[in-house]
Amino acid sequence: MDRPESPLRRLLNRINSESGTAGTPPTPFVARPATRAAPPPTAPAHPPAYPPRQPGGGSDHGIRFSVRPARPPDEDAPAPVPPVPYSPPPAVDWRVAGRFPAAHRALGAVEALRNAGAAEWSCHAEPGGGTVWLLSVIGSAVGAELLALHGAQALPVLPHGALAGGPGQLADVLSWPRLDVVDLVSRLPLAPPDSTARRTLHVLTAPQLLPSVVRQALAFGVEVSTLAVRVRSLEGADSAERETTLVSLEGSDAVSHALTVALSALPRTAVCRPVVSCERLLLDVRLHPPVSDALLYSPVPEGELWLVGDREEWPPLRLEPLGPPAPVPTRLAGVPPEPPSSTGELPEGAREPSVEVRVVADADAGTAVDAVLLHDDELPLLRRYLPGRPLGEAGFLLPGPGCHLLLEPAGLARDLPFGIPLRRLGPGSLFLECAHTLAPPLPPSARARLFALDGTSAVVCWHGGRHRFPLTPMVPVWTLWTPPDPVEVSSGLSKAGRELLDALETLAGTTTSPHPTPTTLHDPGEALERATRLRALGDHEGAAEAYRSAGDLLEAARRYEAAALDATEEP
Repeated sequence: MDRPESPLRRLLNRINSESGTAGTPPTPFVARPATRAAPPPTAPAHPPAYPPRQPGGGSDHGIRFSVRPARPPDEDAPAPVPPVPYSPPPAVDWRVAGRFPAAHRALGAVEALRNAGAAEWSCHAEPGGGTVWLLSVIGSAVGAELLALHGAQALPVLPHGALAGGPGQLADVLSWPRLDVVDLVSRLPLAPPDSTARRTLHVLTAPQLLPSVVRQALAFGVEVSTLAVRVRSLEGADSAERETTLVSLEGSDAVSHALTVALSALPRTAVCRPVVSCERLLLDVRLHPPVSDALLYSPVPEGELWLVGDREEWPPLRLEPLGPPAPVPTRLAGVPPEPPSSTGELPEGAREPSVEVRVVADADAGTAVDAVLLHDDELPLLRRYLPGRPLGEAGFLLPGPGCHLLLEPAGLARDLPFGIPLRRLGPGSLFLECAHTLAPPLPPSARARLFALDGTSAVVCWHGGRHRFPLTPMVPVWTLWTPPDPVEVSSGLSKAGRELLDALETLAGTTTSPHPTPTTLHDPGEALERATRLRALGDHEGAAEAYRSAGDLLEAARRYEAAALDATEEP
C-alpha cells in the first residue's frame, strides 16, 4: 500500500515542478501575515546564532507568516470587522456630569460649583422632558458628591468619553441644546412674590390691561412712567415683532407689596425687577432663583432689555426701547369725570330685598368662651355645681326671660359642663355662640348699628334666638345657694365679761366703750362687678384697673396684656 503524501512532500514536489522536475501535480498555497489572535510560532530547538545574510550584506530578519491551504472558491468571504468609533476629545476637560430632574436644582448646583472654585460649567437640556444635564471641570470625587447633594444623579466622565454608570457618551450630552442662566431661570416654577422691598419695578402687560395697571399704581402713590418698546423672542424661534408699552413703577421708599401682589395676579402680566448684577435683565418677581444675583449676570447688549417671566404665557423676550421714558398719557391715567351730586341714598334695586341676619355653624369660627347662656332648668344644676369653685366666687348673672347670661372676669366659664358657650364678637358687648358666625358677614360698624350696641346692655345671638340683657343690675352667682337674709349673730357682754372689763378700766385708768366705732371695710364684690361689666364691653384697660382695685393683680396684668394686643391689631 502506498503511503499518503505529506504536505511537506507536496510542497517539495511543487518546487521541483517549477524548476523543470517531473513529479506530483502542485497544490496551491497562500502565505499571509499571521493574525493577531494566532499563537506565535514555536521556536526551533537550536536557533541559528545569526539571521541569514542577504546578498547585499544585510541581515534578513524576515516577516512572521503562516502557511495554510487557499480558501475554496465557493467559500464566502469573512464579514468585515466594523471600525471602532472614535470620539475626539472635547475642548474642555469635563470631569463629572449631573442629571437633574428640574432646572432649579441645577441652578443651586451651579452656585455651589462657583463657590467651590469651579466656575466653568455647561448645561444641556435632555430631549423629551424637563431633565437637565450639568457638566463641570471639578474633580470627579468632589463633584459627584456636590452634585448628589443637590439632587442629581452624578456620573463621572471616563477618559474615553463615556459616562460611568450612565447611558450614552459625553459627546451625546454636548450635542443637546445648551442652556445658559436665562434659560435655567425661565424654567423655574412660579411662586407668590416675596415681601422684599424694591424701589423700582417694570410691568409688561396686555394693551387692554394698561389703564388698570396705571390707575392701581397711581392709587398707591407710585411714580409711573411709560416706555415704548419693540418686543421679540429672545430664543429666536419666533421672528415676529410687535410694539407695546412697558410701565415703570418707582416708589419714594419702596413699591407697596400689596400693589406687587395685585398686579402679579393679572393675566398676561409680568411684574419684573431689575437684577442687581445686570440692570438690563428684568426678572419676574414670581421667579425665585436659588442663587445670588451675581450669578445671574447675562451679556445683555447695550440698548436692549431682556425679560424673563412666565414661560407658559411667553418665552424670554428681547425688548428694544423706541425712545426715552415718557410720562403717563392721559388716556391711560383715565381721569374720571366729576360725579353728580349725591342724594345720600342708594338707587332702587341696589339693596337686597329682604335680608335676615342668621346664626350659622362655622368650623373656622373662634371657640374661646367668654360667657355662658343658661336656661331656667339649668340654674339648679348651676347651684349644685359651683359652690367651692372659683367661678362661684367671681361669676355674675344677668337675669332674663327664660334665659340668663353668666359673665365672669377671669375666663373660668369654659369649664362649665352645661349651658351654651358664647364668645364676645364685638364691638362692645355683642356675644355669639361659639363655633358659629353671622350670615351675611357683617363688619364691626354694621354690627354696632344693626344690634344697637350702646354700652348699656349685652346682646346675645345663638342658634335659635337673640336677646338683650341690661348690664345693670348684676347678680352674684353665689346668691343661688346663700340665704337671702343676713345671718343672726349674738352680741353684748355677759356679767362676768362686764366685771372683767371694769377691772381693766380700773387698772388702766381709762374708760372702754362696749360698742366700738364701726370702720368702713372695702367690698371686693363691687370692684369685681365693675370689672366684669367692663370686660363684657371690651374695655380691657378699664377692667384691669377694676381688678387692681379688687386686689386681683394677676387678672389685672392679663387685662393689660389683652389691651396691648388689641392696640397692635388696630389699623
